[in-house]
Amino acid sequence: MSAWPAVTAEEVPWHLRDEDAYLVPKSRRRKITSTYQAAIPAEIHHARPRLSAELTEHLADARMRLARFDEHQDSLAFNLPSLLLRSESAASSQIENLTSSARNIALAELSPSAPSNALVIAGNIDAMRCALDLEGTLTIDRIRQIHHQLLKKTSPDFAGELRSEQVWVGGSPYSPHGALFVPPVPSRIDACLNDLCAFAEAEELDPIAKAALAHAQFETIHPFIDGNGRTGRTLLHHLLRSDGVLLHATVPLSAGLLHDVDGYMGALSRYQQGDPASIIEQVCDAIDLALVVGQKTSRVIADLAESWTTRMHERSGSRIFDLPALLIEQPVVNSDYVASGLGVTRRAATSVINRACEYGILKPLGNMRRGDFYQAPELIAILDEISSMAGIRRLVAGS
Repeated sequence: MSAWPAVTAEEVPWHLRDEDAYLVPKSRRRKITSTYQAAIPAEIHHARPRLSAELTEHLADARMRLARFDEHQDSLAFNLPSLLLRSESAASSQIENLTSSARNIALAELSPSAPSNALVIAGNIDAMRCALDLEGTLTIDRIRQIHHQLLKKTSPDFAGELRSEQVWVGGSPYSPHGALFVPPVPSRIDACLNDLCAFAEAEELDPIAKAALAHAQFETIHPFIDGNGRTGRTLLHHLLRSDGVLLHATVPLSAGLLHDVDGYMGALSRYQQGDPASIIEQVCDAIDLALVVGQKTSRVIADLAESWTTRMHERSGSRIFDLPALLIEQPVVNSDYVASGLGVTRRAATSVINRACEYGILKPLGNMRRGDFYQAPELIAILDEISSMAGIRRLVAGS
């Protein structure tokens, strides 16, 4: 494989104000010097990796299986991509140590009174939808738009805003000295992102390899104060969609990355040292696992939808038969949501919900007043299973 440009560094002044110095423990203060090293990401818009025959074959196989999965999901009577998008968003957030139940995440899409972590993860769902809906070339404004969707409800002050301060990964909260990685200074961000966007337009690269490398470069740039990891993983999906690898479906790539977080973080570090193969291999492995999760989930959801339908004893044409497809998209609902989704009055929606409760398809959320919100517990259980590392392992290991 040809050499990939490695990250270099520059010496940058660091000033600890006298009024802040006494706040820093002495043991830390001694390590804070007048300068620190910040990364200079290499330009990659003209860089092209030379991949091994084995990795090239793995990429071709992954593309073929993604296309087959995509075609199958487009033929389903229910919207599995919407459900897998939730799984992807929850898993992506777990990589950042943000967790919440599938029930609370679904509730957060309808109610601002949901738990705080659920609201953050619901923002990840908004960012994913934004990334998948964006058309045309990747631009800085479109990256900012994705980030704005991610954090607009929980951190509106800097949602969609490129950082104007130094950040660092790991180490001490007091200074970048001793950090695991120090991204570029703010003045370099625009040029770095423009270079990344130019690279994203390369047509001669394998699209999966390109998406993996673009993701790693984005994480190296770290253009925002917070939310870089989650934003960067949405870019994987955006590029796979824009390059036609996945036209209809969503695969839970972050579930695959969550399965081996240490390997994923190590691959990002090796990328910064000039090794592009590791992150491409990591993304290919994540696709392998994501496809297994997606295929098995598809079968489980199809069985559940059929079970729901067989419980219903209404006359043919009743709107309750349209409820399963709606719940697969949104497993926590209220009367207004069901009325809008089924195109009926609120009174008719309430009647549908009551019947669904009698059939055991829905049940009221116990922590909400007046029973305004209802959950589909069997579906919630499936979502919780495919959104956790332990659940993913059980699903993959099962028959």
